[in-house]
Amino acid sequence: MADGESVRVAVRVRPFNQREKDRSSKLCIRMMDKTTTIRNPENDVEKPFTFDFSYWSHDGAKELPNGYNEPAGPGAGTDGATY
Repeated sequence: MADGESVRVAVRVRPFNQREKDRSSKLCIRMMDKTTTIRNPENDVEKPFTFDFSYWSHDGAKELPNGYNEPAGPGAGTDGATY
C-alpha cells in the first residue's frame, strides 16, 4: 500500500441459523458503536475489538426483497444505514 492508504474493516453479526436455534445457542457478541465484544461462554472473559463499521442483524432486522437487511429500529449499526 502507498503511504496514506488504509483498509476499512466492517463486521456483521448475523441471525442464528436453524442449527444454532435447535441447539439453543446463546449469543456471546455485544456491539456498541465501533466496538464489538466477544464473551467466552466457558469463563465469561470478554475481549473487545474495534472495527470501522459494526452491523447488527442478529435480531430486530427485516429482510428486504433484494436480500439486504434493514434495521427495525435505531442503533443497528455504527452509521445507522441500511445494510
